[in-house]
Amino acid sequence: MKDIKHQKNVLFGKSVGKIEKLDTKLNKKKILFVSPFSGKFAALSQFHAPPLGVMRVASYLNKKGHEADYFDPNLHACNQKGPDLEQILKNTDWDIIGFSLLDETLLEDIKNIYLAKKIRPNALLVAGGVEAQFNYQQILDKTPCKIVILGEGEIPMLMIANGHNYNEIPGIVVKNPAKALSQELFNEATDSIPWEKINYEDYWAVYHEMYGDEWNKEIEDAVNTIRVFSRNRCPIGCKYCSSTFQLTLATEGKVPVVSQTEESLIHVIKRIKDAHKNVKMIYLTDDDFIINKRSVIRFCKLIVENKLNDLKYMAFSRITDLNEEVIYWLKKANFVKLNIGVESFSERVLKEVGKRCPVEEIDPVLKLLKKHNIRPFMNIILTTPETKIEDVEVTVDKTLEYIKDPFYMAGIIIGIQPLKGTIFYEEYTNFKSYITDIEGTNFKIRRDDYIWATDPKVRKLQKMYLDTQADFIKNYIQENNIKHPNQAVLAPAHLILVKQIIEEIKNDTINLVKSSDKKSQEGAGRNYANSPLYNAYIDGQSTSKKRSQNTVRKFKGIKITTA
Repeated sequence: MKDIKHQKNVLFGKSVGKIEKLDTKLNKKKILFVSPFSGKFAALSQFHAPPLGVMRVASYLNKKGHEADYFDPNLHACNQKGPDLEQILKNTDWDIIGFSLLDETLLEDIKNIYLAKKIRPNALLVAGGVEAQFNYQQILDKTPCKIVILGEGEIPMLMIANGHNYNEIPGIVVKNPAKALSQELFNEATDSIPWEKINYEDYWAVYHEMYGDEWNKEIEDAVNTIRVFSRNRCPIGCKYCSSTFQLTLATEGKVPVVSQTEESLIHVIKRIKDAHKNVKMIYLTDDDFIINKRSVIRFCKLIVENKLNDLKYMAFSRITDLNEEVIYWLKKANFVKLNIGVESFSERVLKEVGKRCPVEEIDPVLKLLKKHNIRPFMNIILTTPETKIEDVEVTVDKTLEYIKDPFYMAGIIIGIQPLKGTIFYEEYTNFKSYITDIEGTNFKIRRDDYIWATDPKVRKLQKMYLDTQADFIKNYIQENNIKHPNQAVLAPAHLILVKQIIEEIKNDTINLVKSSDKKSQEGAGRNYANSPLYNAYIDGQSTSKKRSQNTVRKFKGIKITTA
């Protein structure tokens, strides 16, 4: 057989050179090919012809000594002769099942793929065809297919059937399933972090130089912080968060939650303390460190026993994790801050985002934290896809009420970011997006910043906020002479701006806009201040686009005391 010209191996990014030993069969394979399925109604209403593509590949493999057959679901839908796909799958122990996919038939084709997986779980599932070629990542992510063939299928299918290593096969992309780390391996991996050699002091020095004489104890604690994680993922499944599902694409199934033991965390903290004399704070950055109450209490007791409570601690938590006993031991261990996902003071919104937290539980927990002098940082999301204007208003008013007391802190975001791997990303398509050039290339990249609300009043609120917030925040900083702008310090300004816009909307002083799928030309605008630390942002936001006078919203001098 003549040598075939080498092709680009897509998976490994290298040329595979000459293809040899194509006629050397390791074992005869039973192979089934399934052509695209239009659905029963479409099949009856269209003129059909034999699927020459899959017939060609099947015939080629038969010529090479394998047992290959094909099934046309459209023909069967029309004449109802012979076994259907389910029966064919059951009647033969297929080694390989290949599917040809088209965009217009994709949903039906995916159903057939999952049917094959159910009946023949041990068969190797392969996808090809136009849709698979141009959308291979989605096929690998959303179906049980392990391989996608990007070009003509004869040579790749023969090499797959003959047992070649995947890195020898041209023109394929492969999903190679991983195994989640066991408890033992997770402990080993995390313990291997070279805490003693990490150059934290160099990072801290940058901010010492940046702030110069404008330094205080709170800033020093925030800078001289070392972050530690103890768990592989969060199991809660909030609809806006990707943590729950971030490992499932690799492992093709439910990933167990594994955590470092309390003793191993103590060991890490001792190493950090011995190696970095200037460390002030240990930040436990798991998405929900407090989720296991019994474990957290034991950890706190070990901190006290080992006299490690001369360091300060902070962590992420949910409202429902916290009760009087947990908070008592957190205080004994010298936890000084908790980053809490409050998100909203609207019961309806909390249900929408999947928080599993009744709104009536929020206030008692926040008061308990103040009783024990552990400062909460409340993460607040003002708008969600189905938020109503009254939901935003109640959250703004309640958050403002809290942060008037300098003990309470908050971080404000205007909307849900459509993160890949989240439920909201799967459920909604109308995003606030912008497209930018990739410098030095012919390519552009699209960035999605927020999910536009379905309610026109809330969507108008989002648009007005995004258009005016940069100038508003700038004025707020100047009028309040803020030296250290951060999320907590700037939260009042964001809330005041939103409250002003809500009043205008309620008074019908603006025209509402309908939902639009047109791309936005502006970025999200998430930076906060006109200061030495944020000059670049303000300069860019204020001068990169022309604003009419009626879009520039001045800060009106409302002052809220913040720490």
